[in-house]
Amino acid sequence: MNLYEQLHVVHERLEGIGAHDDSMDLVEKLLKRAEPTKHEKTSVAQIQVVRHMLRMPEVIDNYNIYNDLQELLSEREESDIAAREDAAPAAYVDTSHRPKPKSFYKAQKDKAKKKG
Repeated sequence: MNLYEQLHVVHERLEGIGAHDDSMDLVEKLLKRAEPTKHEKTSVAQIQVVRHMLRMPEVIDNYNIYNDLQELLSEREESDIAAREDAAPAAYVDTSHRPKPKSFYKAQKDKAKKKG
C-alpha cells in the first residue's frame, strides 16, 4: 500500500481506539498532504509511517497524539507476536530425527533378497 492508503488505515485504527481529536486532525492534515501520491505504486509499511509520525515536532510537543500513536504501535507488536506464536510448531510435537534401528535395515535387506 502506498503512503496515502497507509494513512487511511492509520486514521481508521485511531478511530477504532477512540483517539484524541488532535491525533485525528494531524492524520487528516497528513492525508491532505499525501493526496498527490494517491495513485503511486510505491509501497510503504504502516509501521514505518507511524514511526515517522512519532518523530514529527507536532507529535513530540503533544502528549495526546504521542500516546495514541504509541498505542497503535503496541497493538501492532502484540498482533505480530501472536502471529509468530501461531506460526511456531507446538511444543509437544516431536520434530527431532531419530535413526532407524539396525533391525529395520536387516528386515529391509531380507525382503529385497526374497524378491530378487
